[in-house]
Amino acid sequence: MTLPPISTVTGTAGVNAAQSVVPAQPAEGFANSISSALEAVSDAEFAADAIAESIATGGEASVQELMTSMTKAQLSVDLLVQVRNRAVEAYQEIMRMQI
Repeated sequence: MTLPPISTVTGTAGVNAAQSVVPAQPAEGFANSISSALEAVSDAEFAADAIAESIATGGEASVQELMTSMTKAQLSVDLLVQVRNRAVEAYQEIMRMQI
């Protein structure tokens, strides 16, 4: 049984390795993610407060809008607290590791 010879690879002439590599964009950092999450929670709370103020002053906001925005703000705060708790637990676990 004879094997045919391997043919040469064509189409790679003139390709510079440095030109073919595309630099990767840096990923968003953890601090930026946390900062944007805090801003989102703060915005949700301010929106709920604005709707409550509108209802209290006789504005056009409805009670349904108030309840929806307050629930959204409360869920956002609950999620933020859970993320914080997990981050603290992870930090404590790392600190307990034996080196």
